[in-house]
Amino acid sequence: MTKLSIFVTALLLCGCAIAPHSNKFQEKQIETGYFSIAVWEKSSIQKGKPLRIYYEGDGNPNPYHTVAFDLAEADKTPNVIYVARPCQWTNDKICEQKKQIYQEARFHPEIMAEMKELTDYLIRKHQAPSVELIGYDGGAVIALNMAPQFPTSRVITVAGITDVAAYNTQHDIEGGDPEDIDDPADKLNILANIPQVHYVGKDDDVTPRRLVERFVGRMQNPKSAVVKVVPNTNHTNWRGVKLDY
Repeated sequence: MTKLSIFVTALLLCGCAIAPHSNKFQEKQIETGYFSIAVWEKSSIQKGKPLRIYYEGDGNPNPYHTVAFDLAEADKTPNVIYVARPCQWTNDKICEQKKQIYQEARFHPEIMAEMKELTDYLIRKHQAPSVELIGYDGGAVIALNMAPQFPTSRVITVAGITDVAAYNTQHDIEGGDPEDIDDPADKLNILANIPQVHYVGKDDDVTPRRLVERFVGRMQNPKSAVVKVVPNTNHTNWRGVKLDY
């Protein structure tokens, strides 16, 4: 067996996932109150200009499909930042001790507070007057929860979880106490004031179209909320799909 095949076999056996890499980005570990969160910033970022922040999807702890990173890398604008989730692409000891951080507790208010701290830091660091937030899969929960707290020009979700309770019901997941979940579906009146575009894969049975349409349909007089269905796309094969910015 060659060294390469041994390496690949080891990856499959250990369930490892390789961290994303691109010459366009600089990787950093940014400390929040409890975590060291992995962030990739485009080298071309210009201070004082609007930012576009991408939040990655769920992982265990690292995602096998880095859809948000692929979208960020394909983004041709200069002010792009990719944000991993707590415990992704990091050696935080707290992640080894408390796996619930990236499992059932991934949408808890405490986690959202950490993401808010990080997002606030990035906006202040780059002196951004406004921000556009893009979230894939569970990263959509982050983007939607962050949006009302910052000068957000638009939220974009890609195969996104928009209603955690409905998603848990769809997949027969024990959701626990609703008070332990920071669910965007509980903030519809606030979110209705923020422009939104929700991309859904036509063949996606993980975050199907009906869940997103139900989320948008429950808003009263939204400023702008559009659901766009992408043909020949499921939950993970978004590479090459162009978003309308």
